[in-house]
Amino acid sequence: MGSHIVGGEFLIRYIKRVSTCPTCQGGGGVVDSIKLILYFDKKNGNPGAKDLSITAAIFRKSDNAFMRFVNFLEPDVSKVNYSQPECSHGEIQTDKLVYSTIVTLADVEYDDPEGYYIVWERCCRNYTITNIFSQDTQLGGIGAGQTFFLEFPPIVKNGEPFINSSPRLFPPLNDYACPRKPYFVDFAGIDDDGDSLTYTLVTPYSTQTTDPVPPLNPLPYPPVLWRNPFSIDNILSGNPDLKISLDGLLTATPTKLGLYVFAVRCDEFRDGIKIGEVRRDFQMLVVDNCPVAEPPKILGRKLPETNFTYDNNMDVTFGSEVSDANRCIEVQVSDPDASKLDDNFTEHVTIKAIALSFKKDISGILPSITNATLTQGSTANFKICFDQCPYIEGPFLIGIVAFDDACSQPLFDTLKIMVNITPPPNENVKFITPNAVTNASITEGELAVWDIFATDGNKNPIIESVFTDGFNMADYGMELKRIKNADGEYRAQLIWDPRCDVYDFSHKTFFQVKIKLEDDDLCDFIHPAVVTFNLHILFRDHDPIISHDPIQLSSSDLTFNTDERRVEGLKRKLNESLHFNVLGTDEDNDFLVLSAKGIGFNMANYNITFPGDQNISPVSSVFNWDIACDNVNLDVKDEFEFEFIVVDDQNRCRLYRADTLNVSVKLYPQDNLGPKLSVTNLNPAMTLTIDNSLDVTLGQQIELDVTTLDSVLAQADMLHLELLEATTDGTVPPQGYSFTPSDALSEVHGIFKWKPDCSIFANNDYENNYTFTFLTIDDRCFNQKADTIEVDIKIKDVDGGDTDFLPPNFISPNGDEWNEFFAMVKVDPDTEELISILPKDNCTGRFVEISIFNRWGKKVYSSGNRDFKWYADGEASGVYYYLLKYSDKEYKGVINVRY
Repeated sequence: MGSHIVGGEFLIRYIKRVSTCPTCQGGGGVVDSIKLILYFDKKNGNPGAKDLSITAAIFRKSDNAFMRFVNFLEPDVSKVNYSQPECSHGEIQTDKLVYSTIVTLADVEYDDPEGYYIVWERCCRNYTITNIFSQDTQLGGIGAGQTFFLEFPPIVKNGEPFINSSPRLFPPLNDYACPRKPYFVDFAGIDDDGDSLTYTLVTPYSTQTTDPVPPLNPLPYPPVLWRNPFSIDNILSGNPDLKISLDGLLTATPTKLGLYVFAVRCDEFRDGIKIGEVRRDFQMLVVDNCPVAEPPKILGRKLPETNFTYDNNMDVTFGSEVSDANRCIEVQVSDPDASKLDDNFTEHVTIKAIALSFKKDISGILPSITNATLTQGSTANFKICFDQCPYIEGPFLIGIVAFDDACSQPLFDTLKIMVNITPPPNENVKFITPNAVTNASITEGELAVWDIFATDGNKNPIIESVFTDGFNMADYGMELKRIKNADGEYRAQLIWDPRCDVYDFSHKTFFQVKIKLEDDDLCDFIHPAVVTFNLHILFRDHDPIISHDPIQLSSSDLTFNTDERRVEGLKRKLNESLHFNVLGTDEDNDFLVLSAKGIGFNMANYNITFPGDQNISPVSSVFNWDIACDNVNLDVKDEFEFEFIVVDDQNRCRLYRADTLNVSVKLYPQDNLGPKLSVTNLNPAMTLTIDNSLDVTLGQQIELDVTTLDSVLAQADMLHLELLEATTDGTVPPQGYSFTPSDALSEVHGIFKWKPDCSIFANNDYENNYTFTFLTIDDRCFNQKADTIEVDIKIKDVDGGDTDFLPPNFISPNGDEWNEFFAMVKVDPDTEELISILPKDNCTGRFVEISIFNRWGKKVYSSGNRDFKWYADGEASGVYYYLLKYSDKEYKGVINVRY
């Protein structure tokens, strides 16, 4: 509920490294001090809003993963004072709350290259802010809190400890500003590690919720909401508006009264790479409480001159022979306010020296007393004296700034002085031997010594510095042996004893050593003499050699060039094999390890074997691959590259040496001629033509043998046979037939059977054409082939015509065996057997019955059997009548019976 937050920031300070710690899983870590600084609005804030303890959280930057909580206990509280207390009328009253804790961070946990960030969220900012919405949410307003945020780098980079402390000592901002008066403050911090710092104005972070202490969540954090017309480019509607230079100078000339919040982001760089950032939020109060005042005036003169004639700019030159007493200038400070009644004819002034063309503390050029009180329009003179050694070589620009005691900030005037001082004469160190750059390759085990000789003409002491390209000389058998360093003479020897059985050269074989010599002259200007040694170690150990056995060429199809490092163009078909022998040799007879791997695949998944070998040279192993179809999917992968490697890493020098052989294999499907289908008719009563056509009369049994044979090349395939489809050019599809799909190796038979009936005819159409299509397919992987065959069957109804139907009309059942009965038969002249003369049954008409009547109309006989026989038993001679019924017609006639 408290509207108390003015601003603040995090601070992390490195304390020490530790080899083990309870949270480091047996490894090392760093001990850091973490502080959270909160500036508290003592005038408007609720005292109960001061937290006695807080909990922050650390997240990993790369994925926003939570790392740990950080707990802080009761803070230290101090008052933030005005820079000029006499200007204060209670407009701003700010306390500085500093929460502190000590944490240990583990190397194994904090080694992510992108780094980490620590956050704490607190609501709310005070409700009197002009440029953003910061209102009481209990009354329906838009609240604004602050997210305290700091990014820090990993504590381990590239396997090496990375020591870092965040920037510190941002000055508190407790002065007010006045409309239309320039406002400035040095907002820069200090970095203990010497990292570069840059400053940028940014939109402040609010909190993710308006709870007094919101839950701790990772990025992103919402920005505060600017009121119209304010924005990051118009923070306080100044002319000019609030700005900050890259080196931290905050400036503005406000135009409107109010309380304005802003945020500064300080980015931390090391070797040109950003390693962290810290955000500092604060507020600027603009009140109309500044009296009318005029700035002081500073003028300069050279010692031989009598008048102060230099205004704004001044040039001075001093030779090396000038004495300390004469290497000076004098400045005079005046202030119009010292002549005004409103200021009691009194004004306090102070001078300050600042470096303008370089960065150094130059306060030593000022006299012991740098302030004065001007009365009744008086002036104050100050002597500025320079050392015989200039701050930098060549001319340098400084500023002597005169400040008054105006409210709320001093007004000032600056005299810029270009100073050119000739330093005392000095001769630089120079090397006699060796040359500036020495390049040498030294064979392992051979001692190398380089003599180094340098002199200084002034006989000054010589300061030696040795630099390497990141290695410790003693770890590689190097030593710089000092022989003499006195009276301007330096003698030494660079000694290298590169024995690889003593020193480990497995990770480094090129070395750079720089020796810099600098004389200890009076002015400490840096003019070193440098000699550079670029050294390379040569090894007696030979590389191992990998090759394939030419004995296996007939079966492996590799290459006759056994020294070739890459074998391409190798082809195999599925269900073939690939075998060859791989050899590894070493001229030094070192212990070798021979192995293989699939590039982008696991050889075991393809039933590939290569046991490998490890032994004293030589080593060998056989590669075997029976390329089974079950283990390969050519649609997914049909090219395979194998890398064979022989490694020699147990040699005298512990060097990793290896040779590789890459074999690329392209897989193809097996050849396949495909299966062939044929059809055989099993019913001799009908004929199957050469084009697989069959004419059938209804009632005939159709029986076909459908056969598929595999055209065998290397191995037989499993064949599948099925009836693919049955079609008709009529309206009634075929039905009642049978055919069972079959599977077999090399040869498959299937029997097709069908005895069609009248159901196949419709719409008075008594002739149908059918086509039966049979399919066979083999199972050859990735090269399946199939065959089809069509059988055309034409089916006609039975001819039931009666054109030649002539029934008998006489019988004599008298026992003489001639014409003994009445029947619809005749004698077959070929077989002399009785055959029926009735019209044949078909799908149009079928025999139903015969009835026989006497002359009085009495039925004397009836039968539903086509093969009936009437013997007229017990009947008298005479004329009888018959009625022959078919399903679609009738036949009538007479029968004469005579005994």
